[in-house]
Amino acid sequence: MSTPLSLTTRLAYSRDRRKWFRITMGSGLVMILITAGLLFSLALGAVDLPFREIIEILSGGGSQAGQQIVLEARLPRACAAILVGCNLAVAGTLLQAVTRNPLADPGLIGVTAGAALAATIVLAVFPGAAILLPIAAFCGAMVAAVVVYVVSWRPGAGSSPMRMILAGVAVNAVLGAVIGVLMTAFADRIPAMMFWTSGSFNGRGWGHVSMLWPYTVGGLALALWLRPLLAVMELGDDSAVTMGVRVERTRLIAFAAAALLAGSAASVAGLVGFVGLVVPHLIRLLLGGNAGVIPVAAVAGGALLLWSDLLARLALAPAEIPVGVVTGLIGGPYFIYLLYRARWLR
Repeated sequence: MSTPLSLTTRLAYSRDRRKWFRITMGSGLVMILITAGLLFSLALGAVDLPFREIIEILSGGGSQAGQQIVLEARLPRACAAILVGCNLAVAGTLLQAVTRNPLADPGLIGVTAGAALAATIVLAVFPGAAILLPIAAFCGAMVAAVVVYVVSWRPGAGSSPMRMILAGVAVNAVLGAVIGVLMTAFADRIPAMMFWTSGSFNGRGWGHVSMLWPYTVGGLALALWLRPLLAVMELGDDSAVTMGVRVERTRLIAFAAAALLAGSAASVAGLVGFVGLVVPHLIRLLLGGNAGVIPVAAVAGGALLLWSDLLARLALAPAEIPVGVVTGLIGGPYFIYLLYRARWLR
């Protein structure tokens, strides 16, 4: 009688060892990517700096010119890219869990469209108030998220993943149409609008980092707290209720956390697509499951956007292309591969 139990125990132990080995190796790979991306972002640009000088500057030494380039221009831009990538990746992970839809991302809940509309209004109607662009984008994102949730609400039944998705699609369509009208009416200001709506970290400084990091820390803490509850909800609302999970409250908190993360990211970087959609899939593939997905996805999102921003700066130097174009070129083909691999397109 002891042999089958011993075999079962050994098999379970072996699975646990493989799982934690994949988590450890995956986390290590992501940390290497983000560290290398940070070093290259600080070293490369209009003026290339050797890695030795970068280390000296970060240690408090180096030339005054090098310190100004690294500490006042490149480092805050790199930090902003890391925080935005982290926010978008965690927001996408939360939305895919709460809606039980692998195609969910921040654009699905109207956040990006709301931010785009608010920013377009500022750029078109009040171009002299461009300093208010981050605040306006964040407010627009939050208003759009609230509208989606209210539209998906049903008295006595609350919201549901399907109604949230449908409401998000409808709100996105309406807001996109309004943006199109404004861009047509104010055609002379299209370049500024187009560059922002494609995403950019050009000119981002420590003020943007200071504005963004509290949302990153708070949103990540909420996501980690919600993860066990969302794992139960993946079994279905009825099963979650029988296991003591307050489904509607959990869904509302997760939705609000995702909206705050994505809205704050959009207020700093503009509209950057595919990060929240692709990164959770990449990390689940790398880790072999959902264990450890949220923290690793947060770092991976920062790494992806850091490398994307570096490519955006260097690909057509001295010109700079929007970072959203780079993430689209990277994320779009890979997501099609994921769809094909999962036989969703067959």
